[in-house]
Amino acid sequence: MFAALRTRRSSPGLTAVGLDRDGVCLVCVQRDAGQRPRISHWEFRPVGSDAPREKVLAMLARDHDLGHARCTTLLGEGDYQLLLTEAPDVHAEELRAALRWRVKDLINFHINDASLDVFDLPANTAPGRAREMYVVAARNSAIRARADTLDAAGINLDIIDIPELAQRNLASLLPEDASGVVMLTLQADSGLITLTRQGLMYLSRTLGTGYSALQAAADPVGYFDQIVLEIQRSLDYYESHFREAPIRHLVLGGSTSGIPALAPHLQANLGVQVSVLDIPQLFDCEPPMPRPMQERCLAHIGAALRLEVRTL
Repeated sequence: MFAALRTRRSSPGLTAVGLDRDGVCLVCVQRDAGQRPRISHWEFRPVGSDAPREKVLAMLARDHDLGHARCTTLLGEGDYQLLLTEAPDVHAEELRAALRWRVKDLINFHINDASLDVFDLPANTAPGRAREMYVVAARNSAIRARADTLDAAGINLDIIDIPELAQRNLASLLPEDASGVVMLTLQADSGLITLTRQGLMYLSRTLGTGYSALQAAADPVGYFDQIVLEIQRSLDYYESHFREAPIRHLVLGGSTSGIPALAPHLQANLGVQVSVLDIPQLFDCEPPMPRPMQERCLAHIGAALRLEVRTL
């Protein structure tokens, strides 16, 4: 996605450094041709008054030699916007300027403070429908702040990514992705729905409700129904807009294990097969990663799966 401002020579593999509200998550993924991805090391370190984030990052960098690792991190909510737009009919060298003009009134910050990157949607063969693409508009100030923070800790930051593409990376490992799969992940106060097929992301949708509200509710069925509605809308749009066969599989990730009633409710109301993401089925990992750590670091595992580097 966005190339970091400073990079140094790095060792193989990709290490995701996640700056969460209560700590720092670190996941390193090694990918070799013909082999399952391997999580070579993982760790979570809490931050607090006695362990400020800057100190924790510096210690992680020292303990894992992150100055010589190829590292990635994810932008946070409010740092970027993901926009679906018609692809401008211009030559490649004019694409940047054309897109900046097209999205300048669609973002909630000034276009002069924006870095843009794109990824294409699958070709749409519907008659008379123009080619579309996703545009990621990120705040330059957020990119600089993240790069400065990790650089000050001695971390070799190579790429800055977004959660939607990290989730796409995870979904691409699922056998269900061959014919299309919905993935739903929940964080404390939000959620993310992605629809992918054969490694390509067709659609993403954010939720304003996370697992905290669901776990605290005396009767969470109202929240469940909201999630059902958002997923059904996404499925309907996918079928009508892309002229694709219906998706029959939904995979739950993130912190959904503490909400056991969610999966049967989704299956009963959406008519899809629902399963729960299990990292050991997709990765080699030694030592094994406990379920709470899988849920906490899921987005960062996806970030560390990144293969391509593409920037406008």
